Amino acid sequence: MFLTESTNLTEFDAFSFKDSVFKVHVKPPFGFMLYYNVMLRGKSMPLPYLFSETSWRCIIVTTSGNHIPTYVVPRAENHSSYLIVKPLYDYSTDEEKEIKDNIAQVFCSNLNLEPFYREAAKDDNFFMVVNKLIGLKPNLSQDPFEALIKAVIRQLVHADAARRSISMLIHRFGTMELVDGDDYYSFPSAEELAKATKKALLDCKVGYKWKLIKKISEDVVSNDLDMRELRNMSNEEIIEILTEIKGIGYWTSRIFLYDGLKRLDTYPIRDISLRKAVSTIYFHGDPISWEKVELFFKRYRRFVGIAACYLFGSLWLERIRSL
Repeated sequence: MFLTESTNLTEFDAFSFKDSVFKVHVKPPFGFMLYYNVMLRGKSMPLPYLFSETSWRCIIVTTSGNHIPTYVVPRAENHSSYLIVKPLYDYSTDEEKEIKDNIAQVFCSNLNLEPFYREAAKDDNFFMVVNKLIGLKPNLSQDPFEALIKAVIRQLVHADAARRSISMLIHRFGTMELVDGDDYYSFPSAEELAKATKKALLDCKVGYKWKLIKKISEDVVSNDLDMRELRNMSNEEIIEILTEIKGIGYWTSRIFLYDGLKRLDTYPIRDISLRKAVSTIYFHGDPISWEKVELFFKRYRRFVGIAACYLFGSLWLERIRSL
């Protein structure tokens, strides 16, 4: 669903438009529901995010430790696109800014897609895919710790199984609030996962990754792994620090840069799904080398994460056509 002036806000009518509702402006084009309608068709999204046909909701944890259930719907008028944000608990002025920044980062609201589209328009094969997904933006994690733990779970597990494991982890260790009949979830804190038992983690179907999840959580709690410091480091410095941790390598460290630190010029391009997408678009699905994938990304080196998002989109479109 693309944002238009006729965007249906029926689901939002239950909330009154008081001072507690505010806007997050989004650079168009923006297809709020593309991620949901294309990638998640027939599937569930891993918690803590919950999409409906017209909305998104989640608990946002502020730096003061407050857990604030937050409800978001898209709107567009007078050629402007924005998200209407409704925090459902009381919050301070500082927390309002935090919530705005959080929502803006999750939805990449400040991302200008036009330079990427201009480059893709020079590439007939790829642009046929891009043109079907105009307005698609990455949907990212709320904070670096969440992103790193999710990446660990996704390392060697099928996407559907990873979604289930992430959701189980959140059910077991995160926060759930019931507001007006709707569930809202937050990702577990490092403190909660650091004190989790082996059995409790294994019950979340994370397999042998339980050790790495616990190790990362303990390091964050002890400040041996300081997420705030990582934000100020170069990609190379961050990769060096993360790959010193046994179990974190090429793929996980670069997913962290992309999803955790919102560095959209990065992505682990040696990803099996990306190779499949490049093969489908350019080589009729025939087996190809990693060099062919790297050659594709040379053209989009300023937009690596965005190009990867649209390559995944091409696979989602193929799956939908096969249903």
